[in-house]
Amino acid sequence: MSLSQVRDKLDEVDDKLHALLMERADLIEHIVAAKAEQGSMHAVFRPSREADIMRRLVENLRGVLPIMSLEHIWREIISSLTKAQTTYRVHLDGSADRVAMSELARFYFGFAVEQRREMDPSAVLAEVDYSQVDLGVIALDERAETPWWRGLGLREDGSNGPSIIARLPFLVVQDRPADLPAVVVAAQTAETEKPDICVYDVRWTGAIPGSLMHKGIEVLSFYRSFEGVDALLAVPGNISEQELATFFETAEATPDKLRYVGGYPAPLDLDDEFDSEADAVR
Repeated sequence: MSLSQVRDKLDEVDDKLHALLMERADLIEHIVAAKAEQGSMHAVFRPSREADIMRRLVENLRGVLPIMSLEHIWREIISSLTKAQTTYRVHLDGSADRVAMSELARFYFGFAVEQRREMDPSAVLAEVDYSQVDLGVIALDERAETPWWRGLGLREDGSNGPSIIARLPFLVVQDRPADLPAVVVAAQTAETEKPDICVYDVRWTGAIPGSLMHKGIEVLSFYRSFEGVDALLAVPGNISEQELATFFETAEATPDKLRYVGGYPAPLDLDDEFDSEADAVR
């Protein structure tokens, strides 16, 4: 094709893309109407469904368009059309690096969603808890300044706090943009199935048992005090809370507290995927 013919073809594709986006927006209006009829407008966030979309994008990837660009485009579409279902803000952890947090938030939630920077993780949880519809993004520091996750889930005073619903970044690849490790918290979601990864608030008077990685358990963050250690643990969803408690008991490291505080779809490690494909070829 000549250059002019290619440009004409691009215009045709652009028109089709625009028409499909309008059709997708129309379908969201039907979802809003159906939820209003069922009385379920309060819960609109579906991290597992969003994760499925991202996984399909990776599976169907071809050509020169970078996967990070494709992910950002879809994150913008998802976030803006979720906003069409309910008005919500994103509260950002102000204790994290300002630039890194800003890049993360813009990449995942786009420009249509209002963002507010809060003082620290506890302030983020307070805002999300108060609004019941907003989201919060909290950076994951290996060693936390406070055990902020105590404000998640069923709290000691008997009230229900926000829960972890997602982990960022979802697509893990070397030298990716918006790579600040973080979790997303919400007061409620529309999820009904057990997540890929369950998150627990675990507290020991002593030290964290050293054999956690043998069970595929990850320490997302921990807080050490003169009394002991508080840890935010990510545990594979196929391990029940009872099995986890038994594991700690066997390791002679029974915690003083074990609380479920949320979960998230398992991130997709693109470097690992590409390495596996290369190994298969070899």
